[in-house]
Amino acid sequence: MSLKNGPLVIASAMALLAVVLFGVFLKWNGLNFTIKLTDVPGLLAPLAVAATFIERAVEILVSPWRDTGANKLAKLLDTVKARAADPATTAQNAADIKSASDALDDYRGRTQQYAFAVSLTLSMLTSISGVRALGPFVNATKFADAGITSHTQQVFFLCADVVLSTALLAGGADGIHSVVNAITSFFDASADRVKR
Repeated sequence: MSLKNGPLVIASAMALLAVVLFGVFLKWNGLNFTIKLTDVPGLLAPLAVAATFIERAVEILVSPWRDTGANKLAKLLDTVKARAADPATTAQNAADIKSASDALDDYRGRTQQYAFAVSLTLSMLTSISGVRALGPFVNATKFADAGITSHTQQVFFLCADVVLSTALLAGGADGIHSVVNAITSFFDASADRVKR
């Protein structure tokens, strides 16, 4: 097994283990979502609003801290690019441009990593506090009924909902809008096929 395929093999093994665990021990009932197409945007609106707030908060928290360094590196790159063309220093200028460009790219990449960490943290806190993706689609009365779902299934569902919601929130409002658009497009296309 090569290291290149390591994450794929590990994820596949974990999925297989989860299926075996489910088949042998858990045997949970399914949760049916009973929703109307018109309800989807309204049910996901709180998630989109929270994602918008998180995006803005990340910008407010990260920008003052990282923008100064990015501006300095951008000015350095502009200065190197503005040098007079001299055949004797062409190779050195190209090396300096590459070096300055790489330094700016590395800095911006590190900034994106910090922004992602802040976004993921804020998204997790928001999701834990109750802004979730799947929860609004489940019938709360049936979900709380011990005859339909076990307590362990309820806890597992809440954990899975928190993780999924965290990922959606960290992905930003555009990502949530694309999920809503995909769902409504699917239902619209299905309705058109039924009418034909």
